[in-house]
Order: sequence, then C-alpha cells, then structure tokens
Amino acid sequence: MTGPSFASKTIWTGDCLDIMRGMNSESVDLIYLDPPFNSKANYAAPIGSKAAGAAFTDTWTLTDVDAEWINLMEAKHPALYRVLLVAMTASDKSYLAYMAARILEMRRLLKPKGSIYLHCDPTMSHYLKLVMDAVFGRKAFQTEIAWKRTHAHGDRVFANVADRILFYGQRCKIKDECRVPLDDSYIKKQFRHRDNRGRYQAIVLNGPKVSGGESGMPWRNVDPSLVGRCWSPPKTGRYAQWINDEVIPGYQSIAGVHDRLNALDEAGMIHWSPRTGNPRLKRYLRPNDGQLPSNVWTDISPLSRASKEKTDYPTQKPLALLDRIIKASS
Repeated sequence: MTGPSFASKTIWTGDCLDIMRGMNSESVDLIYLDPPFNSKANYAAPIGSKAAGAAFTDTWTLTDVDAEWINLMEAKHPALYRVLLVAMTASDKSYLAYMAARILEMRRLLKPKGSIYLHCDPTMSHYLKLVMDAVFGRKAFQTEIAWKRTHAHGDRVFANVADRILFYGQRCKIKDECRVPLDDSYIKKQFRHRDNRGRYQAIVLNGPKVSGGESGMPWRNVDPSLVGRCWSPPKTGRYAQWINDEVIPGYQSIAGVHDRLNALDEAGMIHWSPRTGNPRLKRYLRPNDGQLPSNVWTDISPLSRASKEKTDYPTQKPLALLDRIIKASS
C-alpha cells in the first residue's frame, strides 16, 4: 500500500472517473458519493444564485456509457455483469454501468479498513445495493441509512420523504462526538429520579446468570441467585470511567465485586427501591450524554431557503449530514 498521490484538502472538478484513475490504490480512508439518481429529471441552478451555471441531465441511455465498460464487466466482473442484466430498462442498464465503472475505481482507492457511503434515493437504491454487494462483497455491508430529506407531501399517501445512504466497509466505532442530544420527553421518562447530584435512572446491578463465586453471594441481605442472576457492578465502559473520575477515585481498580458494591453504596450511587428493597445503580444524566444515531436520521434538516449554506445548487446536501459521516468513519 502506498500513500496518496495528491495533497491534503485538494479539490477537483470534472468527471471523478478520470480523476480517480490518477490516484494511488488503497490511499483513501472515507468516500461519500452523491451521484445522479436516474431521476429522469433535468436540474439547473437559478440565474443569479451562488451555484449559477450548475446543471445536469439525470436521464440515461446506452449512448451515455462506453460499451467497453460493459464488455470489461462481462469478462472480469461476472457478478457485476449479472446485476446489469437484471436492469428493467435500457436506461437503467446505462445508469448502472456508469455507476459500476466508478464504484469499481473507488474500490481500488479505498483502504482495506476504509468506509464508503453511497447516497441515493428509492428510484435505484435496490439496484445500487446489488452493485455494491458485487463490488465490495455482502459482508462489507453495514447498514442502509434513511435520511428524511423533506416533509410529507399533502397530495400523496406514503410519500417518499427519505433518501437512502448505503454504508459499506469498516464498522463505526462508538465515539462521543457521534452522539445526538437526548430529547426532553426521553429525559423526563427515563431519568425520572433526582437527588443532590441531579437527574438519574435506576438501572440493574446484576447480570443474567448464576455465579458460583463472590458475584453470586448475598450482599446486604439480597441474594441475586434467587432470581437466577449475579452481581455485576460496572468496572469498564464510559460510566465506570465517569464514576472513577468524578465520584469514587480509584473505583476501577477495586477488584472485589462486593467491595465495589460497598464503595458505590457509601458514595450514594445506589438506589434502594422503596417497594422491593432491591438495590439498583444510579445512572446520572451527564452533559455529554446522548444516543448513538440509528439508521433512521430525522434530526438533520434539509436546507431551507433562509439557510446560510444555501447556494441553490440543485441537489445540495446539508453540511451536518457530511459532518456526521466524517465523525463516524474518519
């Protein structure tokens, strides 16, 4: 594997296929592509807008692609060629051949642990997934993200309001900067207890099995084995780290299960149920708490007319969308 043959923060304009052919193999960590969608529409930015002059036709015929691409796929990429054969129309076949040629080149550029996100809509997303499966392998598929790009149309039932983003490659690692804020209704429902430290939820202190060791022995007259469980006070993870850093210095170095339970109880970190008398761990709401995004994104709004980002480029996407992908996979 060699390094990139281009300078950092380089911007090119032109057909990406021609540009990619001059780039070194396995030199890219992350690819996001927002290609034409085969929408059968013409797009043009308004005169006088920041994107004036930008225009493209999103209608495809076999004259739009190089016949050699299709011949090459038949000879060297039989799985990909079979995808072209299932295209419903000549226009669909043309579009898929155009996309496949570029996706093959992206596969060459991507590092073994790299990630690629293909932005599309329901028009061709099912065909494009077959293309991506053929090029990257089905095991590389991570998820299909649905991004709500517009609001419901009043004249249609089950209107298409979401784009699709096909994510292949390296699985995202959990990063705090990827988390999204908890909404007020969730906080009120889940963090319904309060004390002098603030809001908290009472979560289980035991694990789903019986243990013959210390974790299975009674503590403070509560025997977890009676309900088929064992003590499991946290020792690793974000919350255990927070307890160690903010509440009980050296907590994570406490080896004994009962010793950790005693330390938690002495620090006021255990919620004793007034109804059952059972202990539960207090999990406090902290400033950096948030949920990891699912594969349905409704919290990133489409660009409005008043947005400072708006250039009137026909298919412009919000920076927040790209920001999330970059933070998750780079």
